[in-house]
Order: sequence, then C-alpha cells, then structure tokens
Amino acid sequence: MPLRASVDPQPEPGHAILRVVDLDALPEGLTLSIQRQQGPDTHLADDGWRRTEAWLQPERVVRIKGDLEFHLGPEICDRLAGIATIRLRVKEPDIGVVGTTVVAWPPMLTSGAIDPSHRGQDETIRLRGRPQPEPPPPAPPFEPPPAIEPPPPTPMPELRAARDPMPEIAPSRGRTGWMIAAVILLLLAGGGYFAYTNYFQEHENAVAAAAPPATSPTPAGESKKSVRETVGAYLATNPTPEAMVAKGKEFEQAGDLSGAFLVWRRAAEAGSAPAQLELASFYDPLATPPKAGFTPDGTRAADWYERAALAGSAEAQRRYGLLLAKGGAGLPPDPGRARSWLQQAAAQNDAEAKKALETLPK
Repeated sequence: MPLRASVDPQPEPGHAILRVVDLDALPEGLTLSIQRQQGPDTHLADDGWRRTEAWLQPERVVRIKGDLEFHLGPEICDRLAGIATIRLRVKEPDIGVVGTTVVAWPPMLTSGAIDPSHRGQDETIRLRGRPQPEPPPPAPPFEPPPAIEPPPPTPMPELRAARDPMPEIAPSRGRTGWMIAAVILLLLAGGGYFAYTNYFQEHENAVAAAAPPATSPTPAGESKKSVRETVGAYLATNPTPEAMVAKGKEFEQAGDLSGAFLVWRRAAEAGSAPAQLELASFYDPLATPPKAGFTPDGTRAADWYERAALAGSAEAQRRYGLLLAKGGAGLPPDPGRARSWLQQAAAQNDAEAKKALETLPK
C-alpha cells in the first residue's frame, strides 16, 4: 500500500529520523529497503550499493502518536549524501512488504564513520550503529607457581579394639523350647499381616488415588511458532475476508490481540467493513476496555470507522459519531459531523445512536 514519509535530519552528523505515517504495523522487527535511481548498483546495504535488494534493520523503531519513527545512523545517512530522492519499501516479519513510497532525501552533515571493508552476507542486514570502543589488550598469560612437594605422611599407629568374649548360650533341651519358639513366630507373622492389610495397603491406595495423572512430555525438537509466523502461514493460504474476520475472532477469544490485529488488518485492507470496525477499535480512545498494548490514536480510529460507516455499518456510524462528538487522542471534536453520522445510525434503528442524539447540544 502507498505510504507517506519524511526525513528529519538530527543535530548529530550522520543521523536522521525517517517518519512514516498511514502504516498500521507493529514496530518490532520492521526492515527497510532503500533504492536509488543512479548507477547499476541501486540497492543500499551496510557495505555499500548492490544490484540486488537488501533489507536494513535499524537499531530502533518506535511509534509516536500514530507515526512510525525509524532512527537511522551513518550506515544509511552518509551513503545517501547527494541523492535527491529514494524509493522506500517497508517489510514486516512473516507478513511481507506492507508499504512503499518515494521519499525526498534532504541535505545533511555526514559523520565519516563508515567502514567500507566490511561486507554482509545475509539478505537482512543489521546495522552496526555507532562505532564501539576498542577492547582492552589481553592480559599476560598466567604462570602457575612452582609446585611444592608435600611432606611424607606420618604413619598412624595400628589400633585394635579389645572385645569381650561372648557369653556361651547353653543349648536348649527338650521339645518345650521348640514349641515356644514356634508359637512366637506365628504370633509375629499374624501381627505383621494384620498391620499390612489394615494400614499400609490402605495408605498406598490413598496415595495412588491422590497422585496427578501422568502427562506425556513435549516431543524433543518441537518449538512453538511465534504469532507472526502463525499469522503469516495462515495468510499465505489466501483466505477470504469473511474467513479472516472469523479467524481474528478466534485469536481474540484466545487472548491473542496481536494475532487478531494482523489478520483483521489484512481483511480491512481488502475492504471488509466488519474488519475495518474491529481495526478501528484498537485505536479508539473511547473503547472500553482499551486494547492493551496499543496506543490510542483518534485520527487513525476515525479513518477506519469512516470506511466501515460509508459501507453502511450502523455500529460503525454510531461509534464514528460518538468519537467525533467527544474527540480525543489527537482528534478534535466535530459536533456537526457527529450529529450527521448518529442520525444515519439511528435511521437504521440503532438504539444507542438514538440515545446519543438526545445528549448532543442543540
């Protein structure tokens, strides 16, 4: 999709901020492709210009008030000196290229901190940033002290314990002693069997019943996919907008708002009014409860609400009207347009829109 972008040079030579608007993408992992028009080598990499496309990964990408800010260092800024315009492409991990535009590159001071001898081999280039201080010289090798022979062991005196002679047991005589011994053995065996059946066996059964069921271990080498990988694999199947709306609901019910956002964004760009309505709620400052982890942006919420409202969605017309009535998160109030959209929702028998119209100032 087309983007709008601008470049702001920073006071420090060789540094600038590339500000991109109208891009609904998560800032984590975004990469840039920069292309010039002059010469056979037109694609920028960390080691200079190439004939094939390379993806540059800035050290920091942040979202401020709905705009994405890419912080660029000398590896990019110094090499773009003297170039008037560049072609910019933005890629999101596991999703693909999410926007492209042409940007005017302003004149700025260079830092001269480029190392042309380094050449990256990967398709995605991680920028080195500012030069790091040289490591300290290695310490001299450690020499162990000379070994000292231990003194010979002192012989221990041989100790023997004196034992008293065991008293002799007079052999039992007659059958009486054997009968008494047999009775004692029978009594001991019976007592042991009674204790095992009435205590130990019951205790073992209780422990076995209380033990949790055994769980099968996770197969070795099996790793859980990230949200972006899961969504990217799903979008690669070219689902319909209706299927993407339903899939986003599944992500939302599972508590995965990032996955729901990525799927609904693709469906919204394809023209799905329900997806546009869902996407607007991520930015709506009036949404209750607010979407955790997403920064409210009244202008961006109004844009997606308006698209769904123009498609005839009564809920989008009502939410758009309420947002225009109160404003917030960078969007100024507009009571006149708010009344117009609430009236359109009320004409479709939206009860909440009718109540909101009664509270608007005459």
